[in-house]
Amino acid sequence: MLRVLLVAAIAESFVHYLDNTLRYDDYTVADPSLLGSLVKQWVIPVAWVLFTAAGIVGYRRFREGRRAEAAAWLGAYSVSGLISVLHYTDISIDDLSAFQNTFVFLDVVLGVAILGFALWLALGHPERVRAATTST
Repeated sequence: MLRVLLVAAIAESFVHYLDNTLRYDDYTVADPSLLGSLVKQWVIPVAWVLFTAAGIVGYRRFREGRRAEAAAWLGAYSVSGLISVLHYTDISIDDLSAFQNTFVFLDVVLGVAILGFALWLALGHPERVRAATTST
């Protein structure tokens, strides 16, 4: 299940972050909020690479049975999707196309799913986690 979630999240976030980079002006306003002013165009692809690396490390730790480390790395990766809700701090949903809003929504949903998996991993019973690790 983790592999499917990560492949979906990485592929979806690639499209979303690429769109954010290429159509940066669609996501920004002339007088941004403090949060909006922190995100520069160059930060977006750098963040994608760093978040994706965290997700891959988390997956590898999971496969190695190192569940606490996997949970931490996957929790960090989940932020990649969860932060997408911040798109709407400076702009409204109507300012983005259906394509853009779909990818914002999918990013958040996948971020929640990855965070849920990370929490399950961190808080779950070791026997279930060990069985899940050996079956993937």
